[in-house]
Amino acid sequence: MNDAPIDPVDPEAGRSVDEWDDVVAGLPVMPDPWPPRGPVVLVAPHPDDELLGAGATLAAASDAGTEVRVVAATDGEMSHPHLSADGRADLVTRRLAETVAAYAGAGIRAERVRLSLPDGGAATSGASWEAGLAQGLAPVLVDVATCLVPWAYDGHPDHDACGRVARRLCADRGIPVVEFPVWSWNWDDPASPRIPFGRAVRFDLAGGRAGGLHARKQAGLAAYASQIQPEDGNRPILPAGFLAHFTRPAEVFLLPG
Repeated sequence: MNDAPIDPVDPEAGRSVDEWDDVVAGLPVMPDPWPPRGPVVLVAPHPDDELLGAGATLAAASDAGTEVRVVAATDGEMSHPHLSADGRADLVTRRLAETVAAYAGAGIRAERVRLSLPDGGAATSGASWEAGLAQGLAPVLVDVATCLVPWAYDGHPDHDACGRVARRLCADRGIPVVEFPVWSWNWDDPASPRIPFGRAVRFDLAGGRAGGLHARKQAGLAAYASQIQPEDGNRPILPAGFLAHFTRPAEVFLLPG
């Protein structure tokens, strides 16, 4: 790879999964109990982010009978920006159906709260978008043991905003925040990473207490056809090289620091 800056959200230009293998293998294993006991809230900027970053964790929480609440910030209507308004409305319907199928495939049982904020709005609307997220998230953060959210410096404006808002609201309520990278795998440099690996751990998905979770996560991800399959002569929104970061047999989390 050349030394030119990587567009954080261009999945064709980013790092390959094997560049991160040594880093991930060297992380300490997530301590028990994981998933955390007690209700878990996950803030998802777009449909599929919850599966990409924490699908196996949500599946394991569901198996344990833990209450799972997913706050869906946007409906992901701008994943195909060339679509007309009617086309975007159809895409929202499709992505909602994909999410239902993804949860079923992974064995995730969750209450899903849709906020329907504008996809990409964190970059264009800023404070008002974050205010809308805070207004929708606050009522969900009741009797919560842990909040999961993309890392607040993940590189996509919607992801970063979700991280900032969740951190702020949870700090006010004494709720631990556990973050996960999504786009960071694409743009960060394994040789000199900005991801704070000093507080990172990995949740192994193969064997032992996690047996079967890896396959279930992949079954869930396969449901997002609008994102992972080529359409209208265009490449997939999330091509195979990018998805490979989420087919590794581990999920990486950043513990509160």
